Amino acid sequence: MEQTDNKFRIGEFTFDTFHEYRDGQEDLKKIECINKELDIHDPKVAVRLYNMIRTGEIVFKSPIGDKFYAHIADIVADKSVGLIETSDAVDEAEDKVKYSKIIGFGLAGLAIIFFAYFGVTEINEYISTNKMAELQAQKNYTKTDDSAVKDSVTNNEIATINSRVVDPSTLTVLPEYQSYLRQNKDFVGWIIVPDTQVNYPIMQTNNNEYYLNHGFDGKEDSAGIPFMDYRCDYVNPTTNTILYGHNMNNGSMFGELNKYLDENFYNSHKVISMDTLYEHRQYEVVAVCLSEVQYQDDNKFRYYNFINADNDAEYEAFLQTVKTLSVYGKNIDIQKTDKVLTLSTCNNYTDDGRLFIVAKRIK
Repeated sequence: MEQTDNKFRIGEFTFDTFHEYRDGQEDLKKIECINKELDIHDPKVAVRLYNMIRTGEIVFKSPIGDKFYAHIADIVADKSVGLIETSDAVDEAEDKVKYSKIIGFGLAGLAIIFFAYFGVTEINEYISTNKMAELQAQKNYTKTDDSAVKDSVTNNEIATINSRVVDPSTLTVLPEYQSYLRQNKDFVGWIIVPDTQVNYPIMQTNNNEYYLNHGFDGKEDSAGIPFMDYRCDYVNPTTNTILYGHNMNNGSMFGELNKYLDENFYNSHKVISMDTLYEHRQYEVVAVCLSEVQYQDDNKFRYYNFINADNDAEYEAFLQTVKTLSVYGKNIDIQKTDKVLTLSTCNNYTDDGRLFIVAKRIK
């Protein structure tokens, strides 16, 4: 957390006092818990959640919570008009004893719907998790010592690595990745974030939507699999390499990147691994950001469209965007010569919300 100009920041939100800042942090954790346990885009879930916030069963204390409440209200308004009317009727009936049996049957039916829905979801996630476990079992993983990595390479060596241009025809696929490549030609590397479930193959194809709903085996899978933006070059890295992954309810894929919203976790988990087919790479996390998908007519910088900095102005626009959206202040330690890795996933703190982690190459 950084205090600048006597203000405290969490992403786009600014707080005048540390007490307000802590309220914002608590609201953010509460929202993450809700998103982890519930599908807020399910109309029935949205109505129930809306009523719980409205009646004070769930309490928020900051503008972050207010924005989330407004987001839930929008979902209810857009998708659940009929359910709102039903919910209002139930609210009125609760005040009248003669309707208690009707309410009881209604809640029992709703509970059956909830259990059926979450049961199917959990089965699908279970199958997906087992498939991934089989892939992970083929790869040995040793946890990296953060301090050892950061101290092992000098800034000049990193600059040399970042500036070199490699002929792909001269490279050899690493032994541990040859079997994966034989199984799927779209396989391009592996991403590991210590103390999370992020330990996955990385895919790349010319369609940025394919691996949103397909697994490593090419079969349809709602969990998808992490993939690299088709515009990025993993051999001679673009300025910014972007990886996308779903925020699954069970924490799989990029779901546990939410841990970086805890400042202690952020401070103690700065080094992550992103291998390519040909080499092992290490990156240092320099920013954790909250954003949202921009409409086409919005005159705002889109981090997910920043691939190569063609000039200083483009890089500065990216850096300023990261500073503005950073959860932990504006002291972002990246330079124009750095090669950047961005991990992007959904976050329901607002409509079309995004959480993205920015890291710079250090090995």
